[in-house]
Amino acid sequence: MPLFPESNESDELESKQLLERFSNIDFANESTELKSESKQLLERIKRTNNIDSVKQPRTLYSYMSESPPEGEVREASILFVNLYGVDRLTQHMKTATRVELLNHFFEVMVTAIFENRGTLDKYIGSAIMAVFNSPLPLEDHALMAIKTALAMRDRLPDVNSHWFPDEQQPLTIGIGINTDQVFCGDVGSSKRMEFTAVGHGVNVANHLSQQSPHYGCDILIGQKTYQSCAESIQVRERDSTQLKPEGTRFNVYELIGLLDAT
Repeated sequence: MPLFPESNESDELESKQLLERFSNIDFANESTELKSESKQLLERIKRTNNIDSVKQPRTLYSYMSESPPEGEVREASILFVNLYGVDRLTQHMKTATRVELLNHFFEVMVTAIFENRGTLDKYIGSAIMAVFNSPLPLEDHALMAIKTALAMRDRLPDVNSHWFPDEQQPLTIGIGINTDQVFCGDVGSSKRMEFTAVGHGVNVANHLSQQSPHYGCDILIGQKTYQSCAESIQVRERDSTQLKPEGTRFNVYELIGLLDAT
């Protein structure tokens, strides 16, 4: 699945050839420092290609050249979407069928992320984490995360009708969006590094996605996300919630939809 749907076949071939050229580099005769830097670059290219199936070499080059290897702190909007009911509804399915269902769900959700210029960060079981404004700059990142969540809401019924046409209690989702300053960069061990976003703001988004069923809704957003999009969205203010174990309390809002003028 492409990060940029408008990419053409020649872009895809060029990206594939670029990856293959890097993959075939012989590091044996390089200095220790250059060898380390080259291998890190290769891993970052591979990781970007594997996660996002980037098909635009210019965008790939821009990402590789502009994203500092040591990472950076920047404002971003983080989205988590959790899938609920899957264990109950798939307990009698064969493993292969259950995987097919999850892949269908992921395909639909990730398409919404890419259509709104977000970055797929990772899969966590049956959940997805997406980042808006890292590594690709996105000026209206909070609103794009909002639009992604609404697209996910609108498309879930198609997944349910395909897999559970007669089910009275089908699959549901819980989405959390939070906008904050977060660290964006390579995180991991010497054996494997991943480009991701970490920090309190990420934890809040994850918490909101897990709390949404308790509020009887499917999308919760944080204070700063609401403030960034207040003129464009319709919300219902809910009680403040507490993030454990930090104990921090913050206001949350149920996302109803976009205002007509948006």
